[in-house]
Amino acid sequence: MVLPPPNITGDLHLGHALTVAIQDTLVRWHRMQQRKVVWVPGCDHAGIATQSVLEKRAWAQGGLTRHQMGRTAFLREAQAWRRSKEANILRQLRRLGASLDYTRSTFTMDESMSHAVKWAFCRLFDDGLVYREKRMVNWCCWLQSAISDSEVKHVQVSPGTLLRVPGCPEAVEVGYLDRLAFPVGDTEVEVCTTRLETMLADTALAVHPEDNRYRHLIGRMACHPITGTSLPIIANSQVDRAFGTGAMKVTPGYSRVDHQLAKEHGLPVVECFDDQGRVVEGHGTFSGLSRMEAKAAVLALLKEKGLYRGRVGHESTVPVCSRTGDLIDVRLKPQFFLDFSKLARQALACMEEGHLNITPAYWKKAWSEWLSKPEDWCISRQLWWGHRIPAYRVLNAEEEIWVSGMTEEEAVSKAAARLGISREDVCLKQDEDVLDTWFSSALFPLAVSGWPEKPLPSWFPLSLMETGHDILFFWVARMVALSLQLTGKLPFHKVMLHGMIRDSEGRKMSKSLGNVIDPLDVVHGKSLEELEESTRELQRQGYIGPEELATALRCQRQAFPSGIEKCGSDALRLALLSYDVQAETISFQMKDAVRWLHFCNKLWQATRFFVSAADKLGQRPQLASLLSVELGLMDRWILSRLSFLVEASQMHLSNGDLHLFTSAVQVFVVQHLCDVYLESVKPAVWGNSTEDISRVCSVLHAVLDVTLKTLSPAAPFLTEELYQRLALRFGGCAVPSICVAPYPTRDQWDQWRNEDLERQVRSALEVVTTLRNVRLSCGVKEPSAYVAVEPRDAGFLHDLAPVMRHLARVREFRVVHRGTAELPVGEGWTPAPVGSWADVFVETDVAVVQKAVQERLQRLTAKLDKMEQRRAHPKYTRSRTVKEQERDHQKVLDLKSEIERLKATSTESRRAHTPGQFQGWGQ
Repeated sequence: MVLPPPNITGDLHLGHALTVAIQDTLVRWHRMQQRKVVWVPGCDHAGIATQSVLEKRAWAQGGLTRHQMGRTAFLREAQAWRRSKEANILRQLRRLGASLDYTRSTFTMDESMSHAVKWAFCRLFDDGLVYREKRMVNWCCWLQSAISDSEVKHVQVSPGTLLRVPGCPEAVEVGYLDRLAFPVGDTEVEVCTTRLETMLADTALAVHPEDNRYRHLIGRMACHPITGTSLPIIANSQVDRAFGTGAMKVTPGYSRVDHQLAKEHGLPVVECFDDQGRVVEGHGTFSGLSRMEAKAAVLALLKEKGLYRGRVGHESTVPVCSRTGDLIDVRLKPQFFLDFSKLARQALACMEEGHLNITPAYWKKAWSEWLSKPEDWCISRQLWWGHRIPAYRVLNAEEEIWVSGMTEEEAVSKAAARLGISREDVCLKQDEDVLDTWFSSALFPLAVSGWPEKPLPSWFPLSLMETGHDILFFWVARMVALSLQLTGKLPFHKVMLHGMIRDSEGRKMSKSLGNVIDPLDVVHGKSLEELEESTRELQRQGYIGPEELATALRCQRQAFPSGIEKCGSDALRLALLSYDVQAETISFQMKDAVRWLHFCNKLWQATRFFVSAADKLGQRPQLASLLSVELGLMDRWILSRLSFLVEASQMHLSNGDLHLFTSAVQVFVVQHLCDVYLESVKPAVWGNSTEDISRVCSVLHAVLDVTLKTLSPAAPFLTEELYQRLALRFGGCAVPSICVAPYPTRDQWDQWRNEDLERQVRSALEVVTTLRNVRLSCGVKEPSAYVAVEPRDAGFLHDLAPVMRHLARVREFRVVHRGTAELPVGEGWTPAPVGSWADVFVETDVAVVQKAVQERLQRLTAKLDKMEQRRAHPKYTRSRTVKEQERDHQKVLDLKSEIERLKATSTESRRAHTPGQFQGWGQ
């Protein structure tokens, strides 16, 4: 297995921690089953993302662009950044407990990766699958590069929305349609547009052929209101008659729809902006203006000519670069493309034929839909940071000719052979562009396996590809497609996808929202002051602006008013694994990490209890085998429960249901081991019988050993520490570390399975729970108590009576038959049913019961009144999120329910305490 290589844009976030928790748990489980495990780490150079971060940093710190720095200096800074971030990421992975083979760690621009990338490109180019063509692409002017659809964020805007655009001193107002007139002889055609600045590249007007408003104008010429040139009025059924005025200006160089119209109607394509988004030469006073400046200048001129007709509000989506925040243009640019049609068919067939399995299964439909309609992949980027494309243009050819080559010498040979000239006569120039990051990432499983220089190892293909569902197509599908094309083999046969981490409100984690949680902050803890300082540092580094800083700090204070509590790596891992990781979204809550911290403390304290008990047997006690000890009922019960845990753990881990695995362990440790078994054996441990203490210690030693091994894949730090302490104290450690100890198997513990005993103890615990509830609600500490049952149930309850008395904290406890004269009746006894099969009677004081109930009623009523007043306040709905309001509503319902229950208890208590009235439940 390979760890999806984290980007070197920054530190690891909770999404990475989730991936580590899932993968490391599975890896450790397989390792403990004595299987050979290869788990490879790495870091991704993340071309656009990293270059964007470095450019923001350079601008914030020194007011420099990368072009002002120069390519050499910029790349030197990038390499220094890479070394720092890569080292930090690997340190973080170790701190999270990732048991990776760090000797195999690979950076996606290492020499071995570069070799694989060049080889793959040349092979695909020579096979005719990679080609160069001038096509419409997403263009980021700030990066001066094409970007993929996955790197474009579509922002919903409404009238008056302000967007921060890099390079613009003021926010840009969007959410409007501008109306302007194109003169047509003695009449005019009104057009609506969101982009006045692109008018300089208009080449036609278009209307729908069946639109009666304009049919008489089709074929005539309109006058361009800025340049004065003549524009044909064309008819095309793609025009939306309901949008704006029903007439549209055609700008083939800046719209995919308009470009298609231009191809159908033979219209010219005009470019009015350069790569930086400035008006090119030849446009008079507009030349050199930025896009926003050009828009203002066009608007002013239209008003001056009397051709501006105002603006109207328009809700729409605006394409924005996810890395820089720049407004995206669609431009006609020459790029390298990979023909994905054949590759998509192969990848789709593998899934449909059952060679590739995707979990959860509902992602198979999305896989089919995406690969059934593949688009050619633009693989070139106009960046400095990345794998430079190994393609060379032949400068001395009459037409534009490109050749590929691992080296320039190889490219020269190919060009000479193609042109039929000598090598000495060939003049080449390598393309300045770099490859899309996803291209090299798609080769990661192959490259870390030694391909193409070495034969693929025995552990290829990978056993499993586990990653987030957000990169199913951008990474997983491309790994499958390229591996099949280049090697004829799948890179893996099983894909397991997990969901996206969200905050407790279900929002995407974002620096600008202040809800990003650094996993190591959960591990080590962090005060609110430290969190705020980290956020301010983001602003100083240029990652967020002043307005975003204010929002982030406000949200941070709301989300973490007391900072982040120190929980440790194991508690964080267990918290993440306790969610259904295969759900589409995962709402992380800090209270879950704290809850698992308490779980870890429970297990620690259980081990301390065992060691303290064993201390009574001597310095280094020899604990007997379970088979040679005469076990009690609760000893046999906890061993039976342990056998169920072993079976459930194996099943859930093999199915990838990690939330069910952690739940099973938590229930066993907290509810069965600590709350029941340890409490039930305390009288024996506190007593003076060496035989009883030895028996309990033998059971606890076995239970803790198996529990620690069972939990070890998910909580490696705690289990290793306790395992080593027990080994040091009691010996018998056959392996140096718990991580290589054999994982418990069902056949080892099936002999202790006792379902009849489990049913009996379960019934006894129902009685205990009822006794506790009555005792606590009546405010009595150690009362006497009876349980009345049918004669058939009395036997096992008699056997478990000492345990029930201790767990329920009652002074005297008797099991009697229903209907017997021994049943206590009248004042001084509170009855309660245990389902329909038993009744309990607890000795109580009427006055004490009434007082306790009334005091609690007063507290809950006051709390309810306070909540109702807060919810009725006019500012309540504005200050609380929808989810917070829903939680408040549920709290009110719970309070009302509890108040009604207490009122009923008070009434029932008064009625039950009337002498001679109560005749026993179930009579």
